[in-house]
Amino acid sequence: MDQRFPFSPFPNGWFRVAYSDELTLKKVVPLHYFGKDLVLFRTEDGTPHVFDAQCPHLGAHLGYGGRVEKNTIQCPFHGWSFNQEGTCTQIPYANNIPPKAQIRSWPVREINGLIMVYYDAKGEPPSWELPKIPQWNEAEWTSFKKRRWKIRTHPQEMAENAMDNAHMTFLHHQTFRGVKNPSNEINGAVFIRRLFPKYYLPLIAKFGAEAEGFLEVTCYGLGWQIGYSFLKVMLELEAISMFLPTPIDNEYLDVNVIVSVKKLFNPLVTHAFEKKMIHEVSTNLEQDIPIWENKVYYAKPLLSEADGPIMQYRRWAQQFYSHVPVKITENLAV
Repeated sequence: MDQRFPFSPFPNGWFRVAYSDELTLKKVVPLHYFGKDLVLFRTEDGTPHVFDAQCPHLGAHLGYGGRVEKNTIQCPFHGWSFNQEGTCTQIPYANNIPPKAQIRSWPVREINGLIMVYYDAKGEPPSWELPKIPQWNEAEWTSFKKRRWKIRTHPQEMAENAMDNAHMTFLHHQTFRGVKNPSNEINGAVFIRRLFPKYYLPLIAKFGAEAEGFLEVTCYGLGWQIGYSFLKVMLELEAISMFLPTPIDNEYLDVNVIVSVKKLFNPLVTHAFEKKMIHEVSTNLEQDIPIWENKVYYAKPLLSEADGPIMQYRRWAQQFYSHVPVKITENLAV
């Protein structure tokens, strides 16, 4: 990965490590993200926690046999217990606790049915927070359906696709007739891309009509991207999809995508629309996978006027890196 991309393999920010419904009370789960072994658990007060996995005593992995006792996690090897801050509070067979008996506790937020951790290369605390999504668990929207892939790429590459207008029509065969008033909005860790496309749909084109739509893609850092789409063609169709790429190591991402649609007048019609959206989102992503896994990164790409705000997005993304290595693959055609 260091040879393919001129930036750190792990950008700072919030990343998904689990879904809320996967972590029942007192459950302990081993994880591997950011090139590290981690342990996820939910204490009896209902709070999720993520620690570095190894006990500082003799290195046992807390995710394999560790137990939640009230609001602590107990090592399976010798029973050392650690509180929610990662501090050892009890050793069953000793009165004195070594002052360095501490495990790293990661910043965790549980929001929108997601368990998110904050990664920072320097160990700094979170500098921004995640918003609640109004469509989550709303009666007017379907429950979010989940899909998952393991992909050899970088989070920055995935989100860049939302800025790349040309590939949407060429690779994904989206039937844009034109895009009105595209705009971008940047607010700290948030990048919003808005498009107002007109679609060519043969079914209504023969009647001399066009379908008008609205696309909005919001990037919350490089670990959470939300796409909202609206299309008016006889019916008003609304859908939302979340893309959640989390680095496993310096080569691969654990990519989760969840999709919901606004309910229509009939459950069968709603189901058909939902099924189509899940298929479209999944198919588009799978068309991108061989591109992502085999491309190189040009710091100075050769762009046309129709490619979209790729460089603006890249400048925004620089804020999520604690350092930038010198090695860069240049496009010799520039």
